[in-house]
Amino acid sequence: MGESTRKIEATGLDASAGQKSPSRGELSSLPGPGTVPNGAAPEAGSNIAYKAGGTSPLRSKPPARGHDSVPLVFIVDDDSSIVRTLDGLLGRAGFHTAHAGDVAGALRGIVEQQPDLILCDVHLPDGTGFDISGAMNAEGAAFPAPILFISAAGDTSMKIRGFDAGGVDYITKPIVGAEVIARVRTHLRLKRAYDRIAELQAERVGQLASAQKTLMPHPEDFPEACFAASIRQALSAGGDFYDVISTGEDMTDYLVADASGHDLGASLWTASLKALTAEYAAPVHLPLDIVRALNNCLCRILPSGAFFTLVYARLNRRTGRISVVNAGHPPPIVIPLNSAEPLILRQEGDVVGAFSDAYFAVEEMTLKRGERIFFYTDGLIEGRGCSYEEGLARLAGSCLARRAVSLEDLVPAVVDEVMGDGPAIDDTLLVGVER
Repeated sequence: MGESTRKIEATGLDASAGQKSPSRGELSSLPGPGTVPNGAAPEAGSNIAYKAGGTSPLRSKPPARGHDSVPLVFIVDDDSSIVRTLDGLLGRAGFHTAHAGDVAGALRGIVEQQPDLILCDVHLPDGTGFDISGAMNAEGAAFPAPILFISAAGDTSMKIRGFDAGGVDYITKPIVGAEVIARVRTHLRLKRAYDRIAELQAERVGQLASAQKTLMPHPEDFPEACFAASIRQALSAGGDFYDVISTGEDMTDYLVADASGHDLGASLWTASLKALTAEYAAPVHLPLDIVRALNNCLCRILPSGAFFTLVYARLNRRTGRISVVNAGHPPPIVIPLNSAEPLILRQEGDVVGAFSDAYFAVEEMTLKRGERIFFYTDGLIEGRGCSYEEGLARLAGSCLARRAVSLEDLVPAVVDEVMGDGPAIDDTLLVGVER
């Protein structure tokens, strides 16, 4: 985290089994593969049809479906008789259907229609059903619809291939109507349950993230502190944390910390850190004393293997004197007024909450009016194809290049430049302070 001193076929049909077979009129009214309901012209190269009561146009995205809406089952098979049979069975059971006859058409249709479940033949003209599942997994499908494979090959090795490819079930031909409906209903119920669990988890994470944000002050709440902050968390709530505390007239303390781990559990300890900091942050305590007190308490309450890296700074805004304590954290960056080079405050120190006899480095210096100091977490300098030192130099250079920009504009602009367009794999935090 910082510089600590202690370190994934046949076409047999049997639609009996308690299910009424489609009438001749019903069969003739159903679109075959590559056709479009109501005579609409298919898009060039397309082999997708969508049927919901026989009225929806090809490739139209169905409306968002809630918990009580009719599920959409996507059928992938190049045999029109199989498609018609499944279409009839599912329609009479109360489901909407869409279908495609090849891998390419299926991938387009699945993305556009966003079905609740997929019935997929193993052998297709341009590949296999396993290719569809593999492509969806590789692309990280945003809607994890369960896939049930269908094949005349009922040997164990083929079934295992289906499960290994990401399928949740395997149906052998000849198709038995009652079995298909039972399996479809079972997996739709499971999907709905999993979706609801995911929604509840997302709600709880959102609540946790909201609660955590209330722990971190906004610049408008402390205009006299002259700071700006940008925090981006990989999981909405995370272990990166900062605090700003007024400890006297013209005196402000700044804390930037990073909890070990990247799971949501790390975010829970930030509340403890804030409470402890508020207890000890006072003008009668030096920054080093405060960090030592935090360490003593956290050693007692943190679980084994958990710790914080942090930097704690106190700035006397009248004199410009700043005292910086580093506990295994990335080095602060100072941007002087009249220098072409940033100043990196390299300090060695142990992490907080791991060693009862921890050593913490202290650095003191004077900031001129208009000079800035930046505190940050390791997510801004590690990864993205560069070494630790390269990441540090890039961050420092970005801060230096924008020293004429207001602090509130500089901080988010630096984070945007350093992070780029890629997804966040770690929490990131940048706090800028100007004297």
